[in-house]
Amino acid sequence: MNFQKLLYPFALIYGAVAAFRRWMYRRGLRKAYQAPILTIGVGNLSVGGTGKTPHVEYLIRLLSNQYKIATLSRGYKRKTKSFVLANDIDKTQLSAEFIGDEPLQFHTKFPHIKVAVDEKRKDGIQQLLRRFPDLQYIILDDCYQHLQVKPNLNILITEYQNPYVKDYPLPAGRLREFRSAARYADIVIVSKCPENLTEQQRAEMTELLKLQDYQHLFFTAMSYGELTALNECGKQLQISPQTEVVLLTAIAHPEPMAEFLSEKFKIIHHYRFPDHHYFSEKEIAEIQKTYFSEKNKNRILVTTEKDSMRLIYGTLSKHLETTPLFSLPIEPYFLFQDEERFLHQYRYQ
Repeated sequence: MNFQKLLYPFALIYGAVAAFRRWMYRRGLRKAYQAPILTIGVGNLSVGGTGKTPHVEYLIRLLSNQYKIATLSRGYKRKTKSFVLANDIDKTQLSAEFIGDEPLQFHTKFPHIKVAVDEKRKDGIQQLLRRFPDLQYIILDDCYQHLQVKPNLNILITEYQNPYVKDYPLPAGRLREFRSAARYADIVIVSKCPENLTEQQRAEMTELLKLQDYQHLFFTAMSYGELTALNECGKQLQISPQTEVVLLTAIAHPEPMAEFLSEKFKIIHHYRFPDHHYFSEKEIAEIQKTYFSEKNKNRILVTTEKDSMRLIYGTLSKHLETTPLFSLPIEPYFLFQDEERFLHQYRYQ
């Protein structure tokens, strides 16, 4: 039995509600707020797995050396409400529960910028501007469906292996809206492409997406960095090709990461959890009991940068003091020597 077909009527209802909401804003029946400074929105149509966070970090690196910038997210799965500024929180109290794992990652890697969360983006922008009137850019993280705010530049990211044109709205698929909502993006980035993507494959994807004349299309691939030790136990361990890896992920599509690591190390087990999963003490204890002991001193626990935010901050960090914990950095890069063309778009929005 095809469960996707059974769920399709519900997907039509879900998509229709989202489309009607967009229609109200497009018609002016509901007012969208536009900030008095430059804003860049980065989002997707799917519920995860597009590589949005590394692209936000790319923009942070791009802008923060020239401008005073801030990021604003809703802080998915945080336990706080309304506006919270990561820069206000004492380091000993920082945790994903306060601001969400992705904003915590931005704050940890880029402490010189302002990182804020607010489920009401308009309120968040106004709070930032009141407190920091010299801000020049605000990057709006995961705001494609947050229609109360209209960014100056709207970037939509879709995954090469799972483009939105081959998907359906929830619950039959993973889309938050109908595919047609892609036409409201100024820039579409096809992410996680093969590094050797051919011109023919590029042309095929371009034809598949059928973007509007006013939209700009780019292709990016992901580059993995060196494993980074996250605790003292890890810093004292010398990694070699003989090092064994226990992989721990809570992201939508961990397969590329697992494939990359398997080319360098032996992965003895891969613990996979749902996206943004909060690991429990029981789960961590089970991993340690099963795979870490005095007998295997050349074995490490590897996770994503985003997942590490829920491990190294808060109570779990104490439970991992004797387990060598590492994260694997990841960065996007533009294919077909297209970065300069992308830079032109954000400069002249």
